Amino acid sequence: MGRTVAYVRVSTRDQNPQMQIDAITAHGYDLMLTEKMSGRVNERPEWQRCLSELREGDTFLCWKSDRFGRSAGHVLSVVEDLTKRGIKVISLTESFDVSTKEGKFMFSVLAAAAEYETAIRAERQAEGIAAAKRRQESGQMLPDKKHMGRPRVIGPSEVETLRHLVESGKTVTEAARTLKISRSAAYAALKG
Repeated sequence: MGRTVAYVRVSTRDQNPQMQIDAITAHGYDLMLTEKMSGRVNERPEWQRCLSELREGDTFLCWKSDRFGRSAGHVLSVVEDLTKRGIKVISLTESFDVSTKEGKFMFSVLAAAAEYETAIRAERQAEGIAAAKRRQESGQMLPDKKHMGRPRVIGPSEVETLRHLVESGKTVTEAARTLKISRSAAYAALKG
């Protein structure tokens, strides 16, 4: 009997993977790989490790297919590749079993719906950004909003710690890694 290899991912540092971890723990697993990362598939080291850990007879377990897939096409190609390798694929929230023709059909429908939802979300985000730019240009920012973009990632205590690390001999890059912030955020904090 093969192992169950679980994969958990959230897109940003602000998101919490605990809901996924709880569901996967309740189901049971032999190995769980977790990462907080958005972006391209090749830039996700735990996803790459997950794929290399899986062997014939194993089960790949995820909370939802959009946690490993970037688009419906990508999800379908991953699932197809895994099933060709003799690996069972389980998605806890989508409840699909791609070893049957019905399961494959249902999975294709779910993957297409997920891609549609992602496209709608991106469209809404773009509309929101455009509206914020118009408000900024006209001088009518929303209340309590002084600038566009993400909120600052580093507060006064982190700036103090950052300055202390740099003054004690660490490079800005090393200090940023210690605080788990980007190098550009560290430079911006030191500048301001």
